[in-house]
Amino acid sequence: MFQGAFTTSKASLLTKSILWKVVTILMTGLLLLSALVQWNDPDPFRWIVCYSVTAIITLCSLIRPLPPSIPLIWGLLVLLSSLFVGIDFLMSEEQFEWDSFWNVMAMKNEAVELGRELGGLLLVTGWMSVLTWKMKKV
Repeated sequence: MFQGAFTTSKASLLTKSILWKVVTILMTGLLLLSALVQWNDPDPFRWIVCYSVTAIITLCSLIRPLPPSIPLIWGLLVLLSSLFVGIDFLMSEEQFEWDSFWNVMAMKNEAVELGRELGGLLLVTGWMSVLTWKMKKV
């Protein structure tokens, strides 16, 4: 009776482990792609560093568990950066248009660029929060 429950629990853990690895590999790829497409940005190096460091932390967490402080500290640094970009976004004199944010590849104005930068920073911060939580569980 208890052995069947243990086997089911073990299979569930294995499925969760495989799912986590797939998600981590996908995030690493997306982060590296995000770093790559920054070459055409007016200020590419800080964004390449941001996405590349996040990808490296993600990949390292897949290879072996990291101390939770690593994604936590990087996430806090990125969050701090997003606060500055958010202030710039709010103080921008140009009109922000959601249509331009989602549908236009070119940066129509500074507000759209700041909005996209803020979105990327918040995604990185969110992902680092997930990694921190996951590393605490390991």
